[in-house]
Amino acid sequence: MTQRGYFQCLADRDSAGALRLCTELVDAGQSPVDVLLDVVAPAQTQVGLRWATGEWTVAHEHAATAISESVTIALGARIPQPTNPRGHVVLACAEREWHGLPARLVGYALQEAGWRTTFLGASTSPAQFARFLDDVDADAVAISCSVAAALPAARRMIDASREVGLPVLVGGGAFGADDTRAKSLGATAWARDARTAVLALAAITPPPPDHTLTRRAAGLDEHAELVLRFAEFREQARNRWPGDSALAEDAVDHALHSLSATLLTDDPACCTKQTTGSPPSTSPAAKTPPS
Repeated sequence: MTQRGYFQCLADRDSAGALRLCTELVDAGQSPVDVLLDVVAPAQTQVGLRWATGEWTVAHEHAATAISESVTIALGARIPQPTNPRGHVVLACAEREWHGLPARLVGYALQEAGWRTTFLGASTSPAQFARFLDDVDADAVAISCSVAAALPAARRMIDASREVGLPVLVGGGAFGADDTRAKSLGATAWARDARTAVLALAAITPPPPDHTLTRRAAGLDEHAELVLRFAEFREQARNRWPGDSALAEDAVDHALHSLSATLLTDDPACCTKQTTGSPPSTSPAAKTPPS
């Protein structure tokens, strides 16, 4: 009933009602993290399904997600900072991943479990991410990615983390239903959701600095050619696409990034199966070539 009530608030765009429902649960004795993971997160899954089936527009989905983000920040403020933290975790979303709520939920779950966390937000540049890791004292990294087209950028962030000897926990729909893609890209561990992320991070032993390449995917040479000739391939595909709408341009870019992810992971599902969750980005950042 509580989940349905919260989702109805999202459907009605009732931000005050959504916040009131969740704060009442916390005031009644539930932990903020339990409310976030058992009420807010399932409702957001339903939001994604409404968009995927065409029942809701992108604007409707964005409005609902904005409410959940504000509720999440409000409840997160009620989670005490650990006085003797187990370590410092840097959380980020892969470049082209514009949905930061899942990573934020993981961050609050880790904070409740005793970790100090720093959340870098949505669509983090791999280059800026690497520079940030050089400037802070981190013990682990967590990377979120729900869109398969963003996996090449996630790989660069994984590589940057390994270069400085940090274990990397990854999660999100883009990585699939198990750790196959995560391991292929060089991640230390994969988590299905926020609660398993807490367990997975606790099990990670920081490795020594690793300057070796990750396992060579069968399509790595093709991936390199795609990176070098991205603009050419985009123009060729666009010339063959009927019409001249911006939607077609975004679709071509998204398809090329998904192909890049397939070549990196040896997993054709990156191209043939849409990942779950929110819609792919239509931000100008989507126009950049894969890494």
